[in-house]
Amino acid sequence: MLKMKELAYQINALEPYYSAEMLDLHYNILYKGYIDNTNQTEEKLQQARKNNDFSNIKCLEKNLSFFGSGAILHELFFSNMGPAVPTEPSTILMEQIIKDFGSYDYFKNQFNATSAAVEASRLVLVSMGSSME
Repeated sequence: MLKMKELAYQINALEPYYSAEMLDLHYNILYKGYIDNTNQTEEKLQQARKNNDFSNIKCLEKNLSFFGSGAILHELFFSNMGPAVPTEPSTILMEQIIKDFGSYDYFKNQFNATSAAVEASRLVLVSMGSSME
């Protein structure tokens, strides 16, 4: 049985880059839903095994894969996020950015344009309060 992992930071710790409302949605609704549905699907699989009834196995296995991966991906997301720490690219990275993009500003412009074109990115950018600054 899966259990929700605690966040390593407060729900508002990612602001202004990621809103408390969006983190709350991802943690308390989506992540919780994936955990709950994974556990429910595992219970149904155990019951199917006990009854030797595999007539619904394709659906159960698909659900287990979907809900389980949703839980794991959210855990990865939460563990890779954290309160903002102002940093600049290292000298080596900055040199490569300038070599590849012409300047750091050109890099940021391309990054913002690309991320705005990605599926669901408008919602994410709005939740973050802005694009890359």
